[in-house]
Amino acid sequence: MARDLLPLSADLPADLLAEIEGARDTLAAAKAGSTQKAYASDWARFCDFCDVRNVEALPAHPDIVALFAHVEAEAGSAPVTIARRVAAINHHHKEGGFPSPTARDAAGVIAQMMAGVRRKYARKKEQKAPAEAEVLKAMLATIEGMGLRAVRDRAILAVGMAGAFRRSELAAMNLPEVIFVPSGMRITIPRSKRDQEQHGQIIAIPEGRFIRPVTLLKHWLHEAGLNGLDPLTGTARQGPVFRRLTRSDTLTGDPISDKTVARLVKAAAAAAGLDPALYSGHSLRAGFLTEAASKQANLFKMKDHSRHKSLDTVADYVRDAAMFDDHAGDQFL
Repeated sequence: MARDLLPLSADLPADLLAEIEGARDTLAAAKAGSTQKAYASDWARFCDFCDVRNVEALPAHPDIVALFAHVEAEAGSAPVTIARRVAAINHHHKEGGFPSPTARDAAGVIAQMMAGVRRKYARKKEQKAPAEAEVLKAMLATIEGMGLRAVRDRAILAVGMAGAFRRSELAAMNLPEVIFVPSGMRITIPRSKRDQEQHGQIIAIPEGRFIRPVTLLKHWLHEAGLNGLDPLTGTARQGPVFRRLTRSDTLTGDPISDKTVARLVKAAAAAAGLDPALYSGHSLRAGFLTEAASKQANLFKMKDHSRHKSLDTVADYVRDAAMFDDHAGDQFL
């Protein structure tokens, strides 16, 4: 049983008890919902591990946590996943009023095991192919017809690449966050992977002459009946921009999932004669940065548009694009 993060007393007034409950909700929000969900799954996995071996999970001996890390690595879990599971174990100990196993690990066995796991089971980061401008145009060309699904899918691909969006950002995009202006459109991203505190960011997407993301999005909104004002309320329409369709292509009020984006990119790549295994939802985001780098776009502008916190990640795209420019061996190879 996890101890109370804020103490309660039966003698406290009802209104103060209500305030304390509200404070607990704020404490719980310190970690993103996805992190909380992952921690719960990790903790359940560790408890199952301990049950099989008839040892205590709470409090857990540091040697048991180290053994757990080893077994997880042997079973194929990635080092970064194992590190998160160890963090989840420490988190549940603190919530339960116990010192974490890492804090009680005087011999440092957990840290040593994790160092060994990272060294022995290190994985090369899988790089998916970017959907650059020509690749994206080829993908778009495979989606034929004017049916609702075709119109939606073309808009997803074009906007996804043009905004350097993560697939989760595309799935979460809402109608009030898209504002059309003479030069294109402004899209507000209220929250993203690197913005858990919800400061938000506005990005600009120009009309364009080749991919035409603004035109394709307007076409989708028109065909789906999502443009203009709501006739019932007379106010701006609400709800998700990209919506799930039934098997018969009937529009629903539900947003697409991030998996919808990934499946769409792979299907379009395959239809364009590309290897779908090389492409993923991230290919849209990588495609924008790769194309921008090849056109020698301003590095800081690229960073602002892609919402990366570090210039280093964006600079990697520039280095790749310029690898053969002014090559050291040009004069003698």
